[in-house]
Amino acid sequence: MTLTLTPYTPRQQWGLNAIDASLPPSVLRQSATGESDETVRAELTGASRLIPTASPGQALGEARIFHALMNTYGRHRSTLSGGPFGIVGLTPRPDELQVRVAPSQLPRWIDALAYRQTATGGGVPGLRWAPHGADTLLTVGESRIILSGIDEHTWRTALAERNADDASLLPQWLPVIAAEAEHAAAQDTDLAAIADHISATLRRIRLVDRLTRNGHVHLFTTRHLGELHLIEACEATPTVLPLWISQSLPLALWPVGRTPAHGPADPHAAVLDWVTTIEPSAAPASAAHALCHLAGRPAHPTRLRAAEHVLAVAARVLADPVHAGLYDAGGWAGSCRTYPEGSVHGADPCIPPGAEEVTDLPAAELSRLGALTAGPADDDTAILDAGHDELVHLLDWSLAAATRPRSRPTWSRHDDGTLNAAMPLPARSGALTLTASTTGVYRTRLEHLDLPDLEHEDDTVEWEREAAPSQAAAVLLAEHAAIEAMICLPFQREHRKRRLLLPTTPPADPTQRTVIAGADLLLGFHSFASALTLLRYRADTTYGAADGHLQPDPAHADDPYDYAATLTAYVSEWFDLPSPHHAEEANTASVDSSAYRAHLAAHRAAFDPFVTRYLAAADELTGPRSFAERHLAGAAALRCTDLAALACHDLRPVRSSLLRLIQSIPQDPDQLAAWYEHYLDTYS
Repeated sequence: MTLTLTPYTPRQQWGLNAIDASLPPSVLRQSATGESDETVRAELTGASRLIPTASPGQALGEARIFHALMNTYGRHRSTLSGGPFGIVGLTPRPDELQVRVAPSQLPRWIDALAYRQTATGGGVPGLRWAPHGADTLLTVGESRIILSGIDEHTWRTALAERNADDASLLPQWLPVIAAEAEHAAAQDTDLAAIADHISATLRRIRLVDRLTRNGHVHLFTTRHLGELHLIEACEATPTVLPLWISQSLPLALWPVGRTPAHGPADPHAAVLDWVTTIEPSAAPASAAHALCHLAGRPAHPTRLRAAEHVLAVAARVLADPVHAGLYDAGGWAGSCRTYPEGSVHGADPCIPPGAEEVTDLPAAELSRLGALTAGPADDDTAILDAGHDELVHLLDWSLAAATRPRSRPTWSRHDDGTLNAAMPLPARSGALTLTASTTGVYRTRLEHLDLPDLEHEDDTVEWEREAAPSQAAAVLLAEHAAIEAMICLPFQREHRKRRLLLPTTPPADPTQRTVIAGADLLLGFHSFASALTLLRYRADTTYGAADGHLQPDPAHADDPYDYAATLTAYVSEWFDLPSPHHAEEANTASVDSSAYRAHLAAHRAAFDPFVTRYLAAADELTGPRSFAERHLAGAAALRCTDLAALACHDLRPVRSSLLRLIQSIPQDPDQLAAWYEHYLDTYS
């Protein structure tokens, strides 16, 4: 558990015309849109923004189309769909969006967009199409989506192949029928509050590329306390943070939006009211005192002057439409939460808008402020840096308090001062509970879930347990974490066997390719080979698959757990892959059997074809056997296999250097270390 928040170091904020940006604007835009060099240069000529914001009507139509695509595609591999949601690239303009769709994905797009006259009105009601030169134009409401390179013949052919006749996708000249209008209005109402956010995400869709290390794209919407949120779970860890914030991207890539209908927030009033409400004993005399308390800083006169300056800067930032995105996704509190390595996706902490302005103070003032937190051995530069850090820290918390959502849980106070809130989980048993102690430690967890795999974990999932600078800050962070906690169960694994708490339904007869396609956890031979030398000591004597991958301890009949007994089980334990329960069919099945593949598919995990072949052969020997015996069987199986044919069972490209590594695997375990080191020296 982290007991202190990571300090936030201000960085240069990149604008479109910033002369010191480390990347040119064209490269930044291409990373988000996937456009060609020629298109980017043409679109940026005379442009005031790197990526233009859609007009209100255009944004709502884009949101409806993108929402339909999210519902249809779900969790998918972009390598199999030509890009995220089948999008190769796009060109955003204020009043239209040009999209290049992978030709193979046209049928899937038609399935997503086709209006279905059901009670809920699936698809995009009111959408119409028309030929547009060499392209196809989609219109919905006031928005225009141009499918670039899809001519009328190609579009009509795709319509015919998918049986999407005039009852589902209608040409431009046919009017909107009454049922369509009713369902379209319902969609407009449902998405209106986050239409700008969804549209901005679509216009930057290629930003997900850097998140799909395991190959999956996963975006969806969820409702929390009556408000709709967009969730990104590309790395199997759901976050409500927008793509540009979770990856700490330059401000030039952030969307320009519209300030809330109720007007920009006043950080002076927001901070003072918030601290007074949550911690009345603090009795702040002013907004500056309240901000210092919220940020966990003593109210020194120098710091109070800095806090007044910070609040003034925050007021200007919050009133600027360029920074309207601060109000999205549960507010800026999400960027104040502590994530591994500083942020959700391992980048540096996201610097708040206004960081440059807030740190633009005379060096003497920065030194006085930095001296309050700097160590006695720090030099002048370190003291100046500490002053910068302090100002950005205060700015973070002023923005977090001012952008707190209007829909909030109800908190109650215990006798010891701890604050608690609880909400039932939608569509299942259990409750989401939030606690915030007087010391600033907060917890966000799910309780009373009635899940078998949590029997020995108090039937509880702890989504987040961290420390904030104050109790008021802890409540802000707990409320933000609650948005994700509400929908985290499908992504959660129990700690001992790494099984999904809510397993998926596997195909009736899963193939190795389908298992790999759905896997979040995938063990490749390169990683497997790196661990073989150590596994020989961890799994010196193991049993065969027919004996049971997991077996109870015969010496302790009252022990409720089962333990690794086969080489496959030890490998799964080593690499945090899911293991079967003792009574399941997969527990006595070979790793290359349909039963074991179904187990892996249910828990979104996979072995690559080469690891599978090795383990299947090694575990075929029954009874207790040494590692040397099992390795001999596994290595022999690989040496006798057509590796090129075996590689066809993998979705990922297989390098020739990896095949040479596998072909040369030694049969003597004592030679494994030298074998792998030679591979690293030769092919690194």
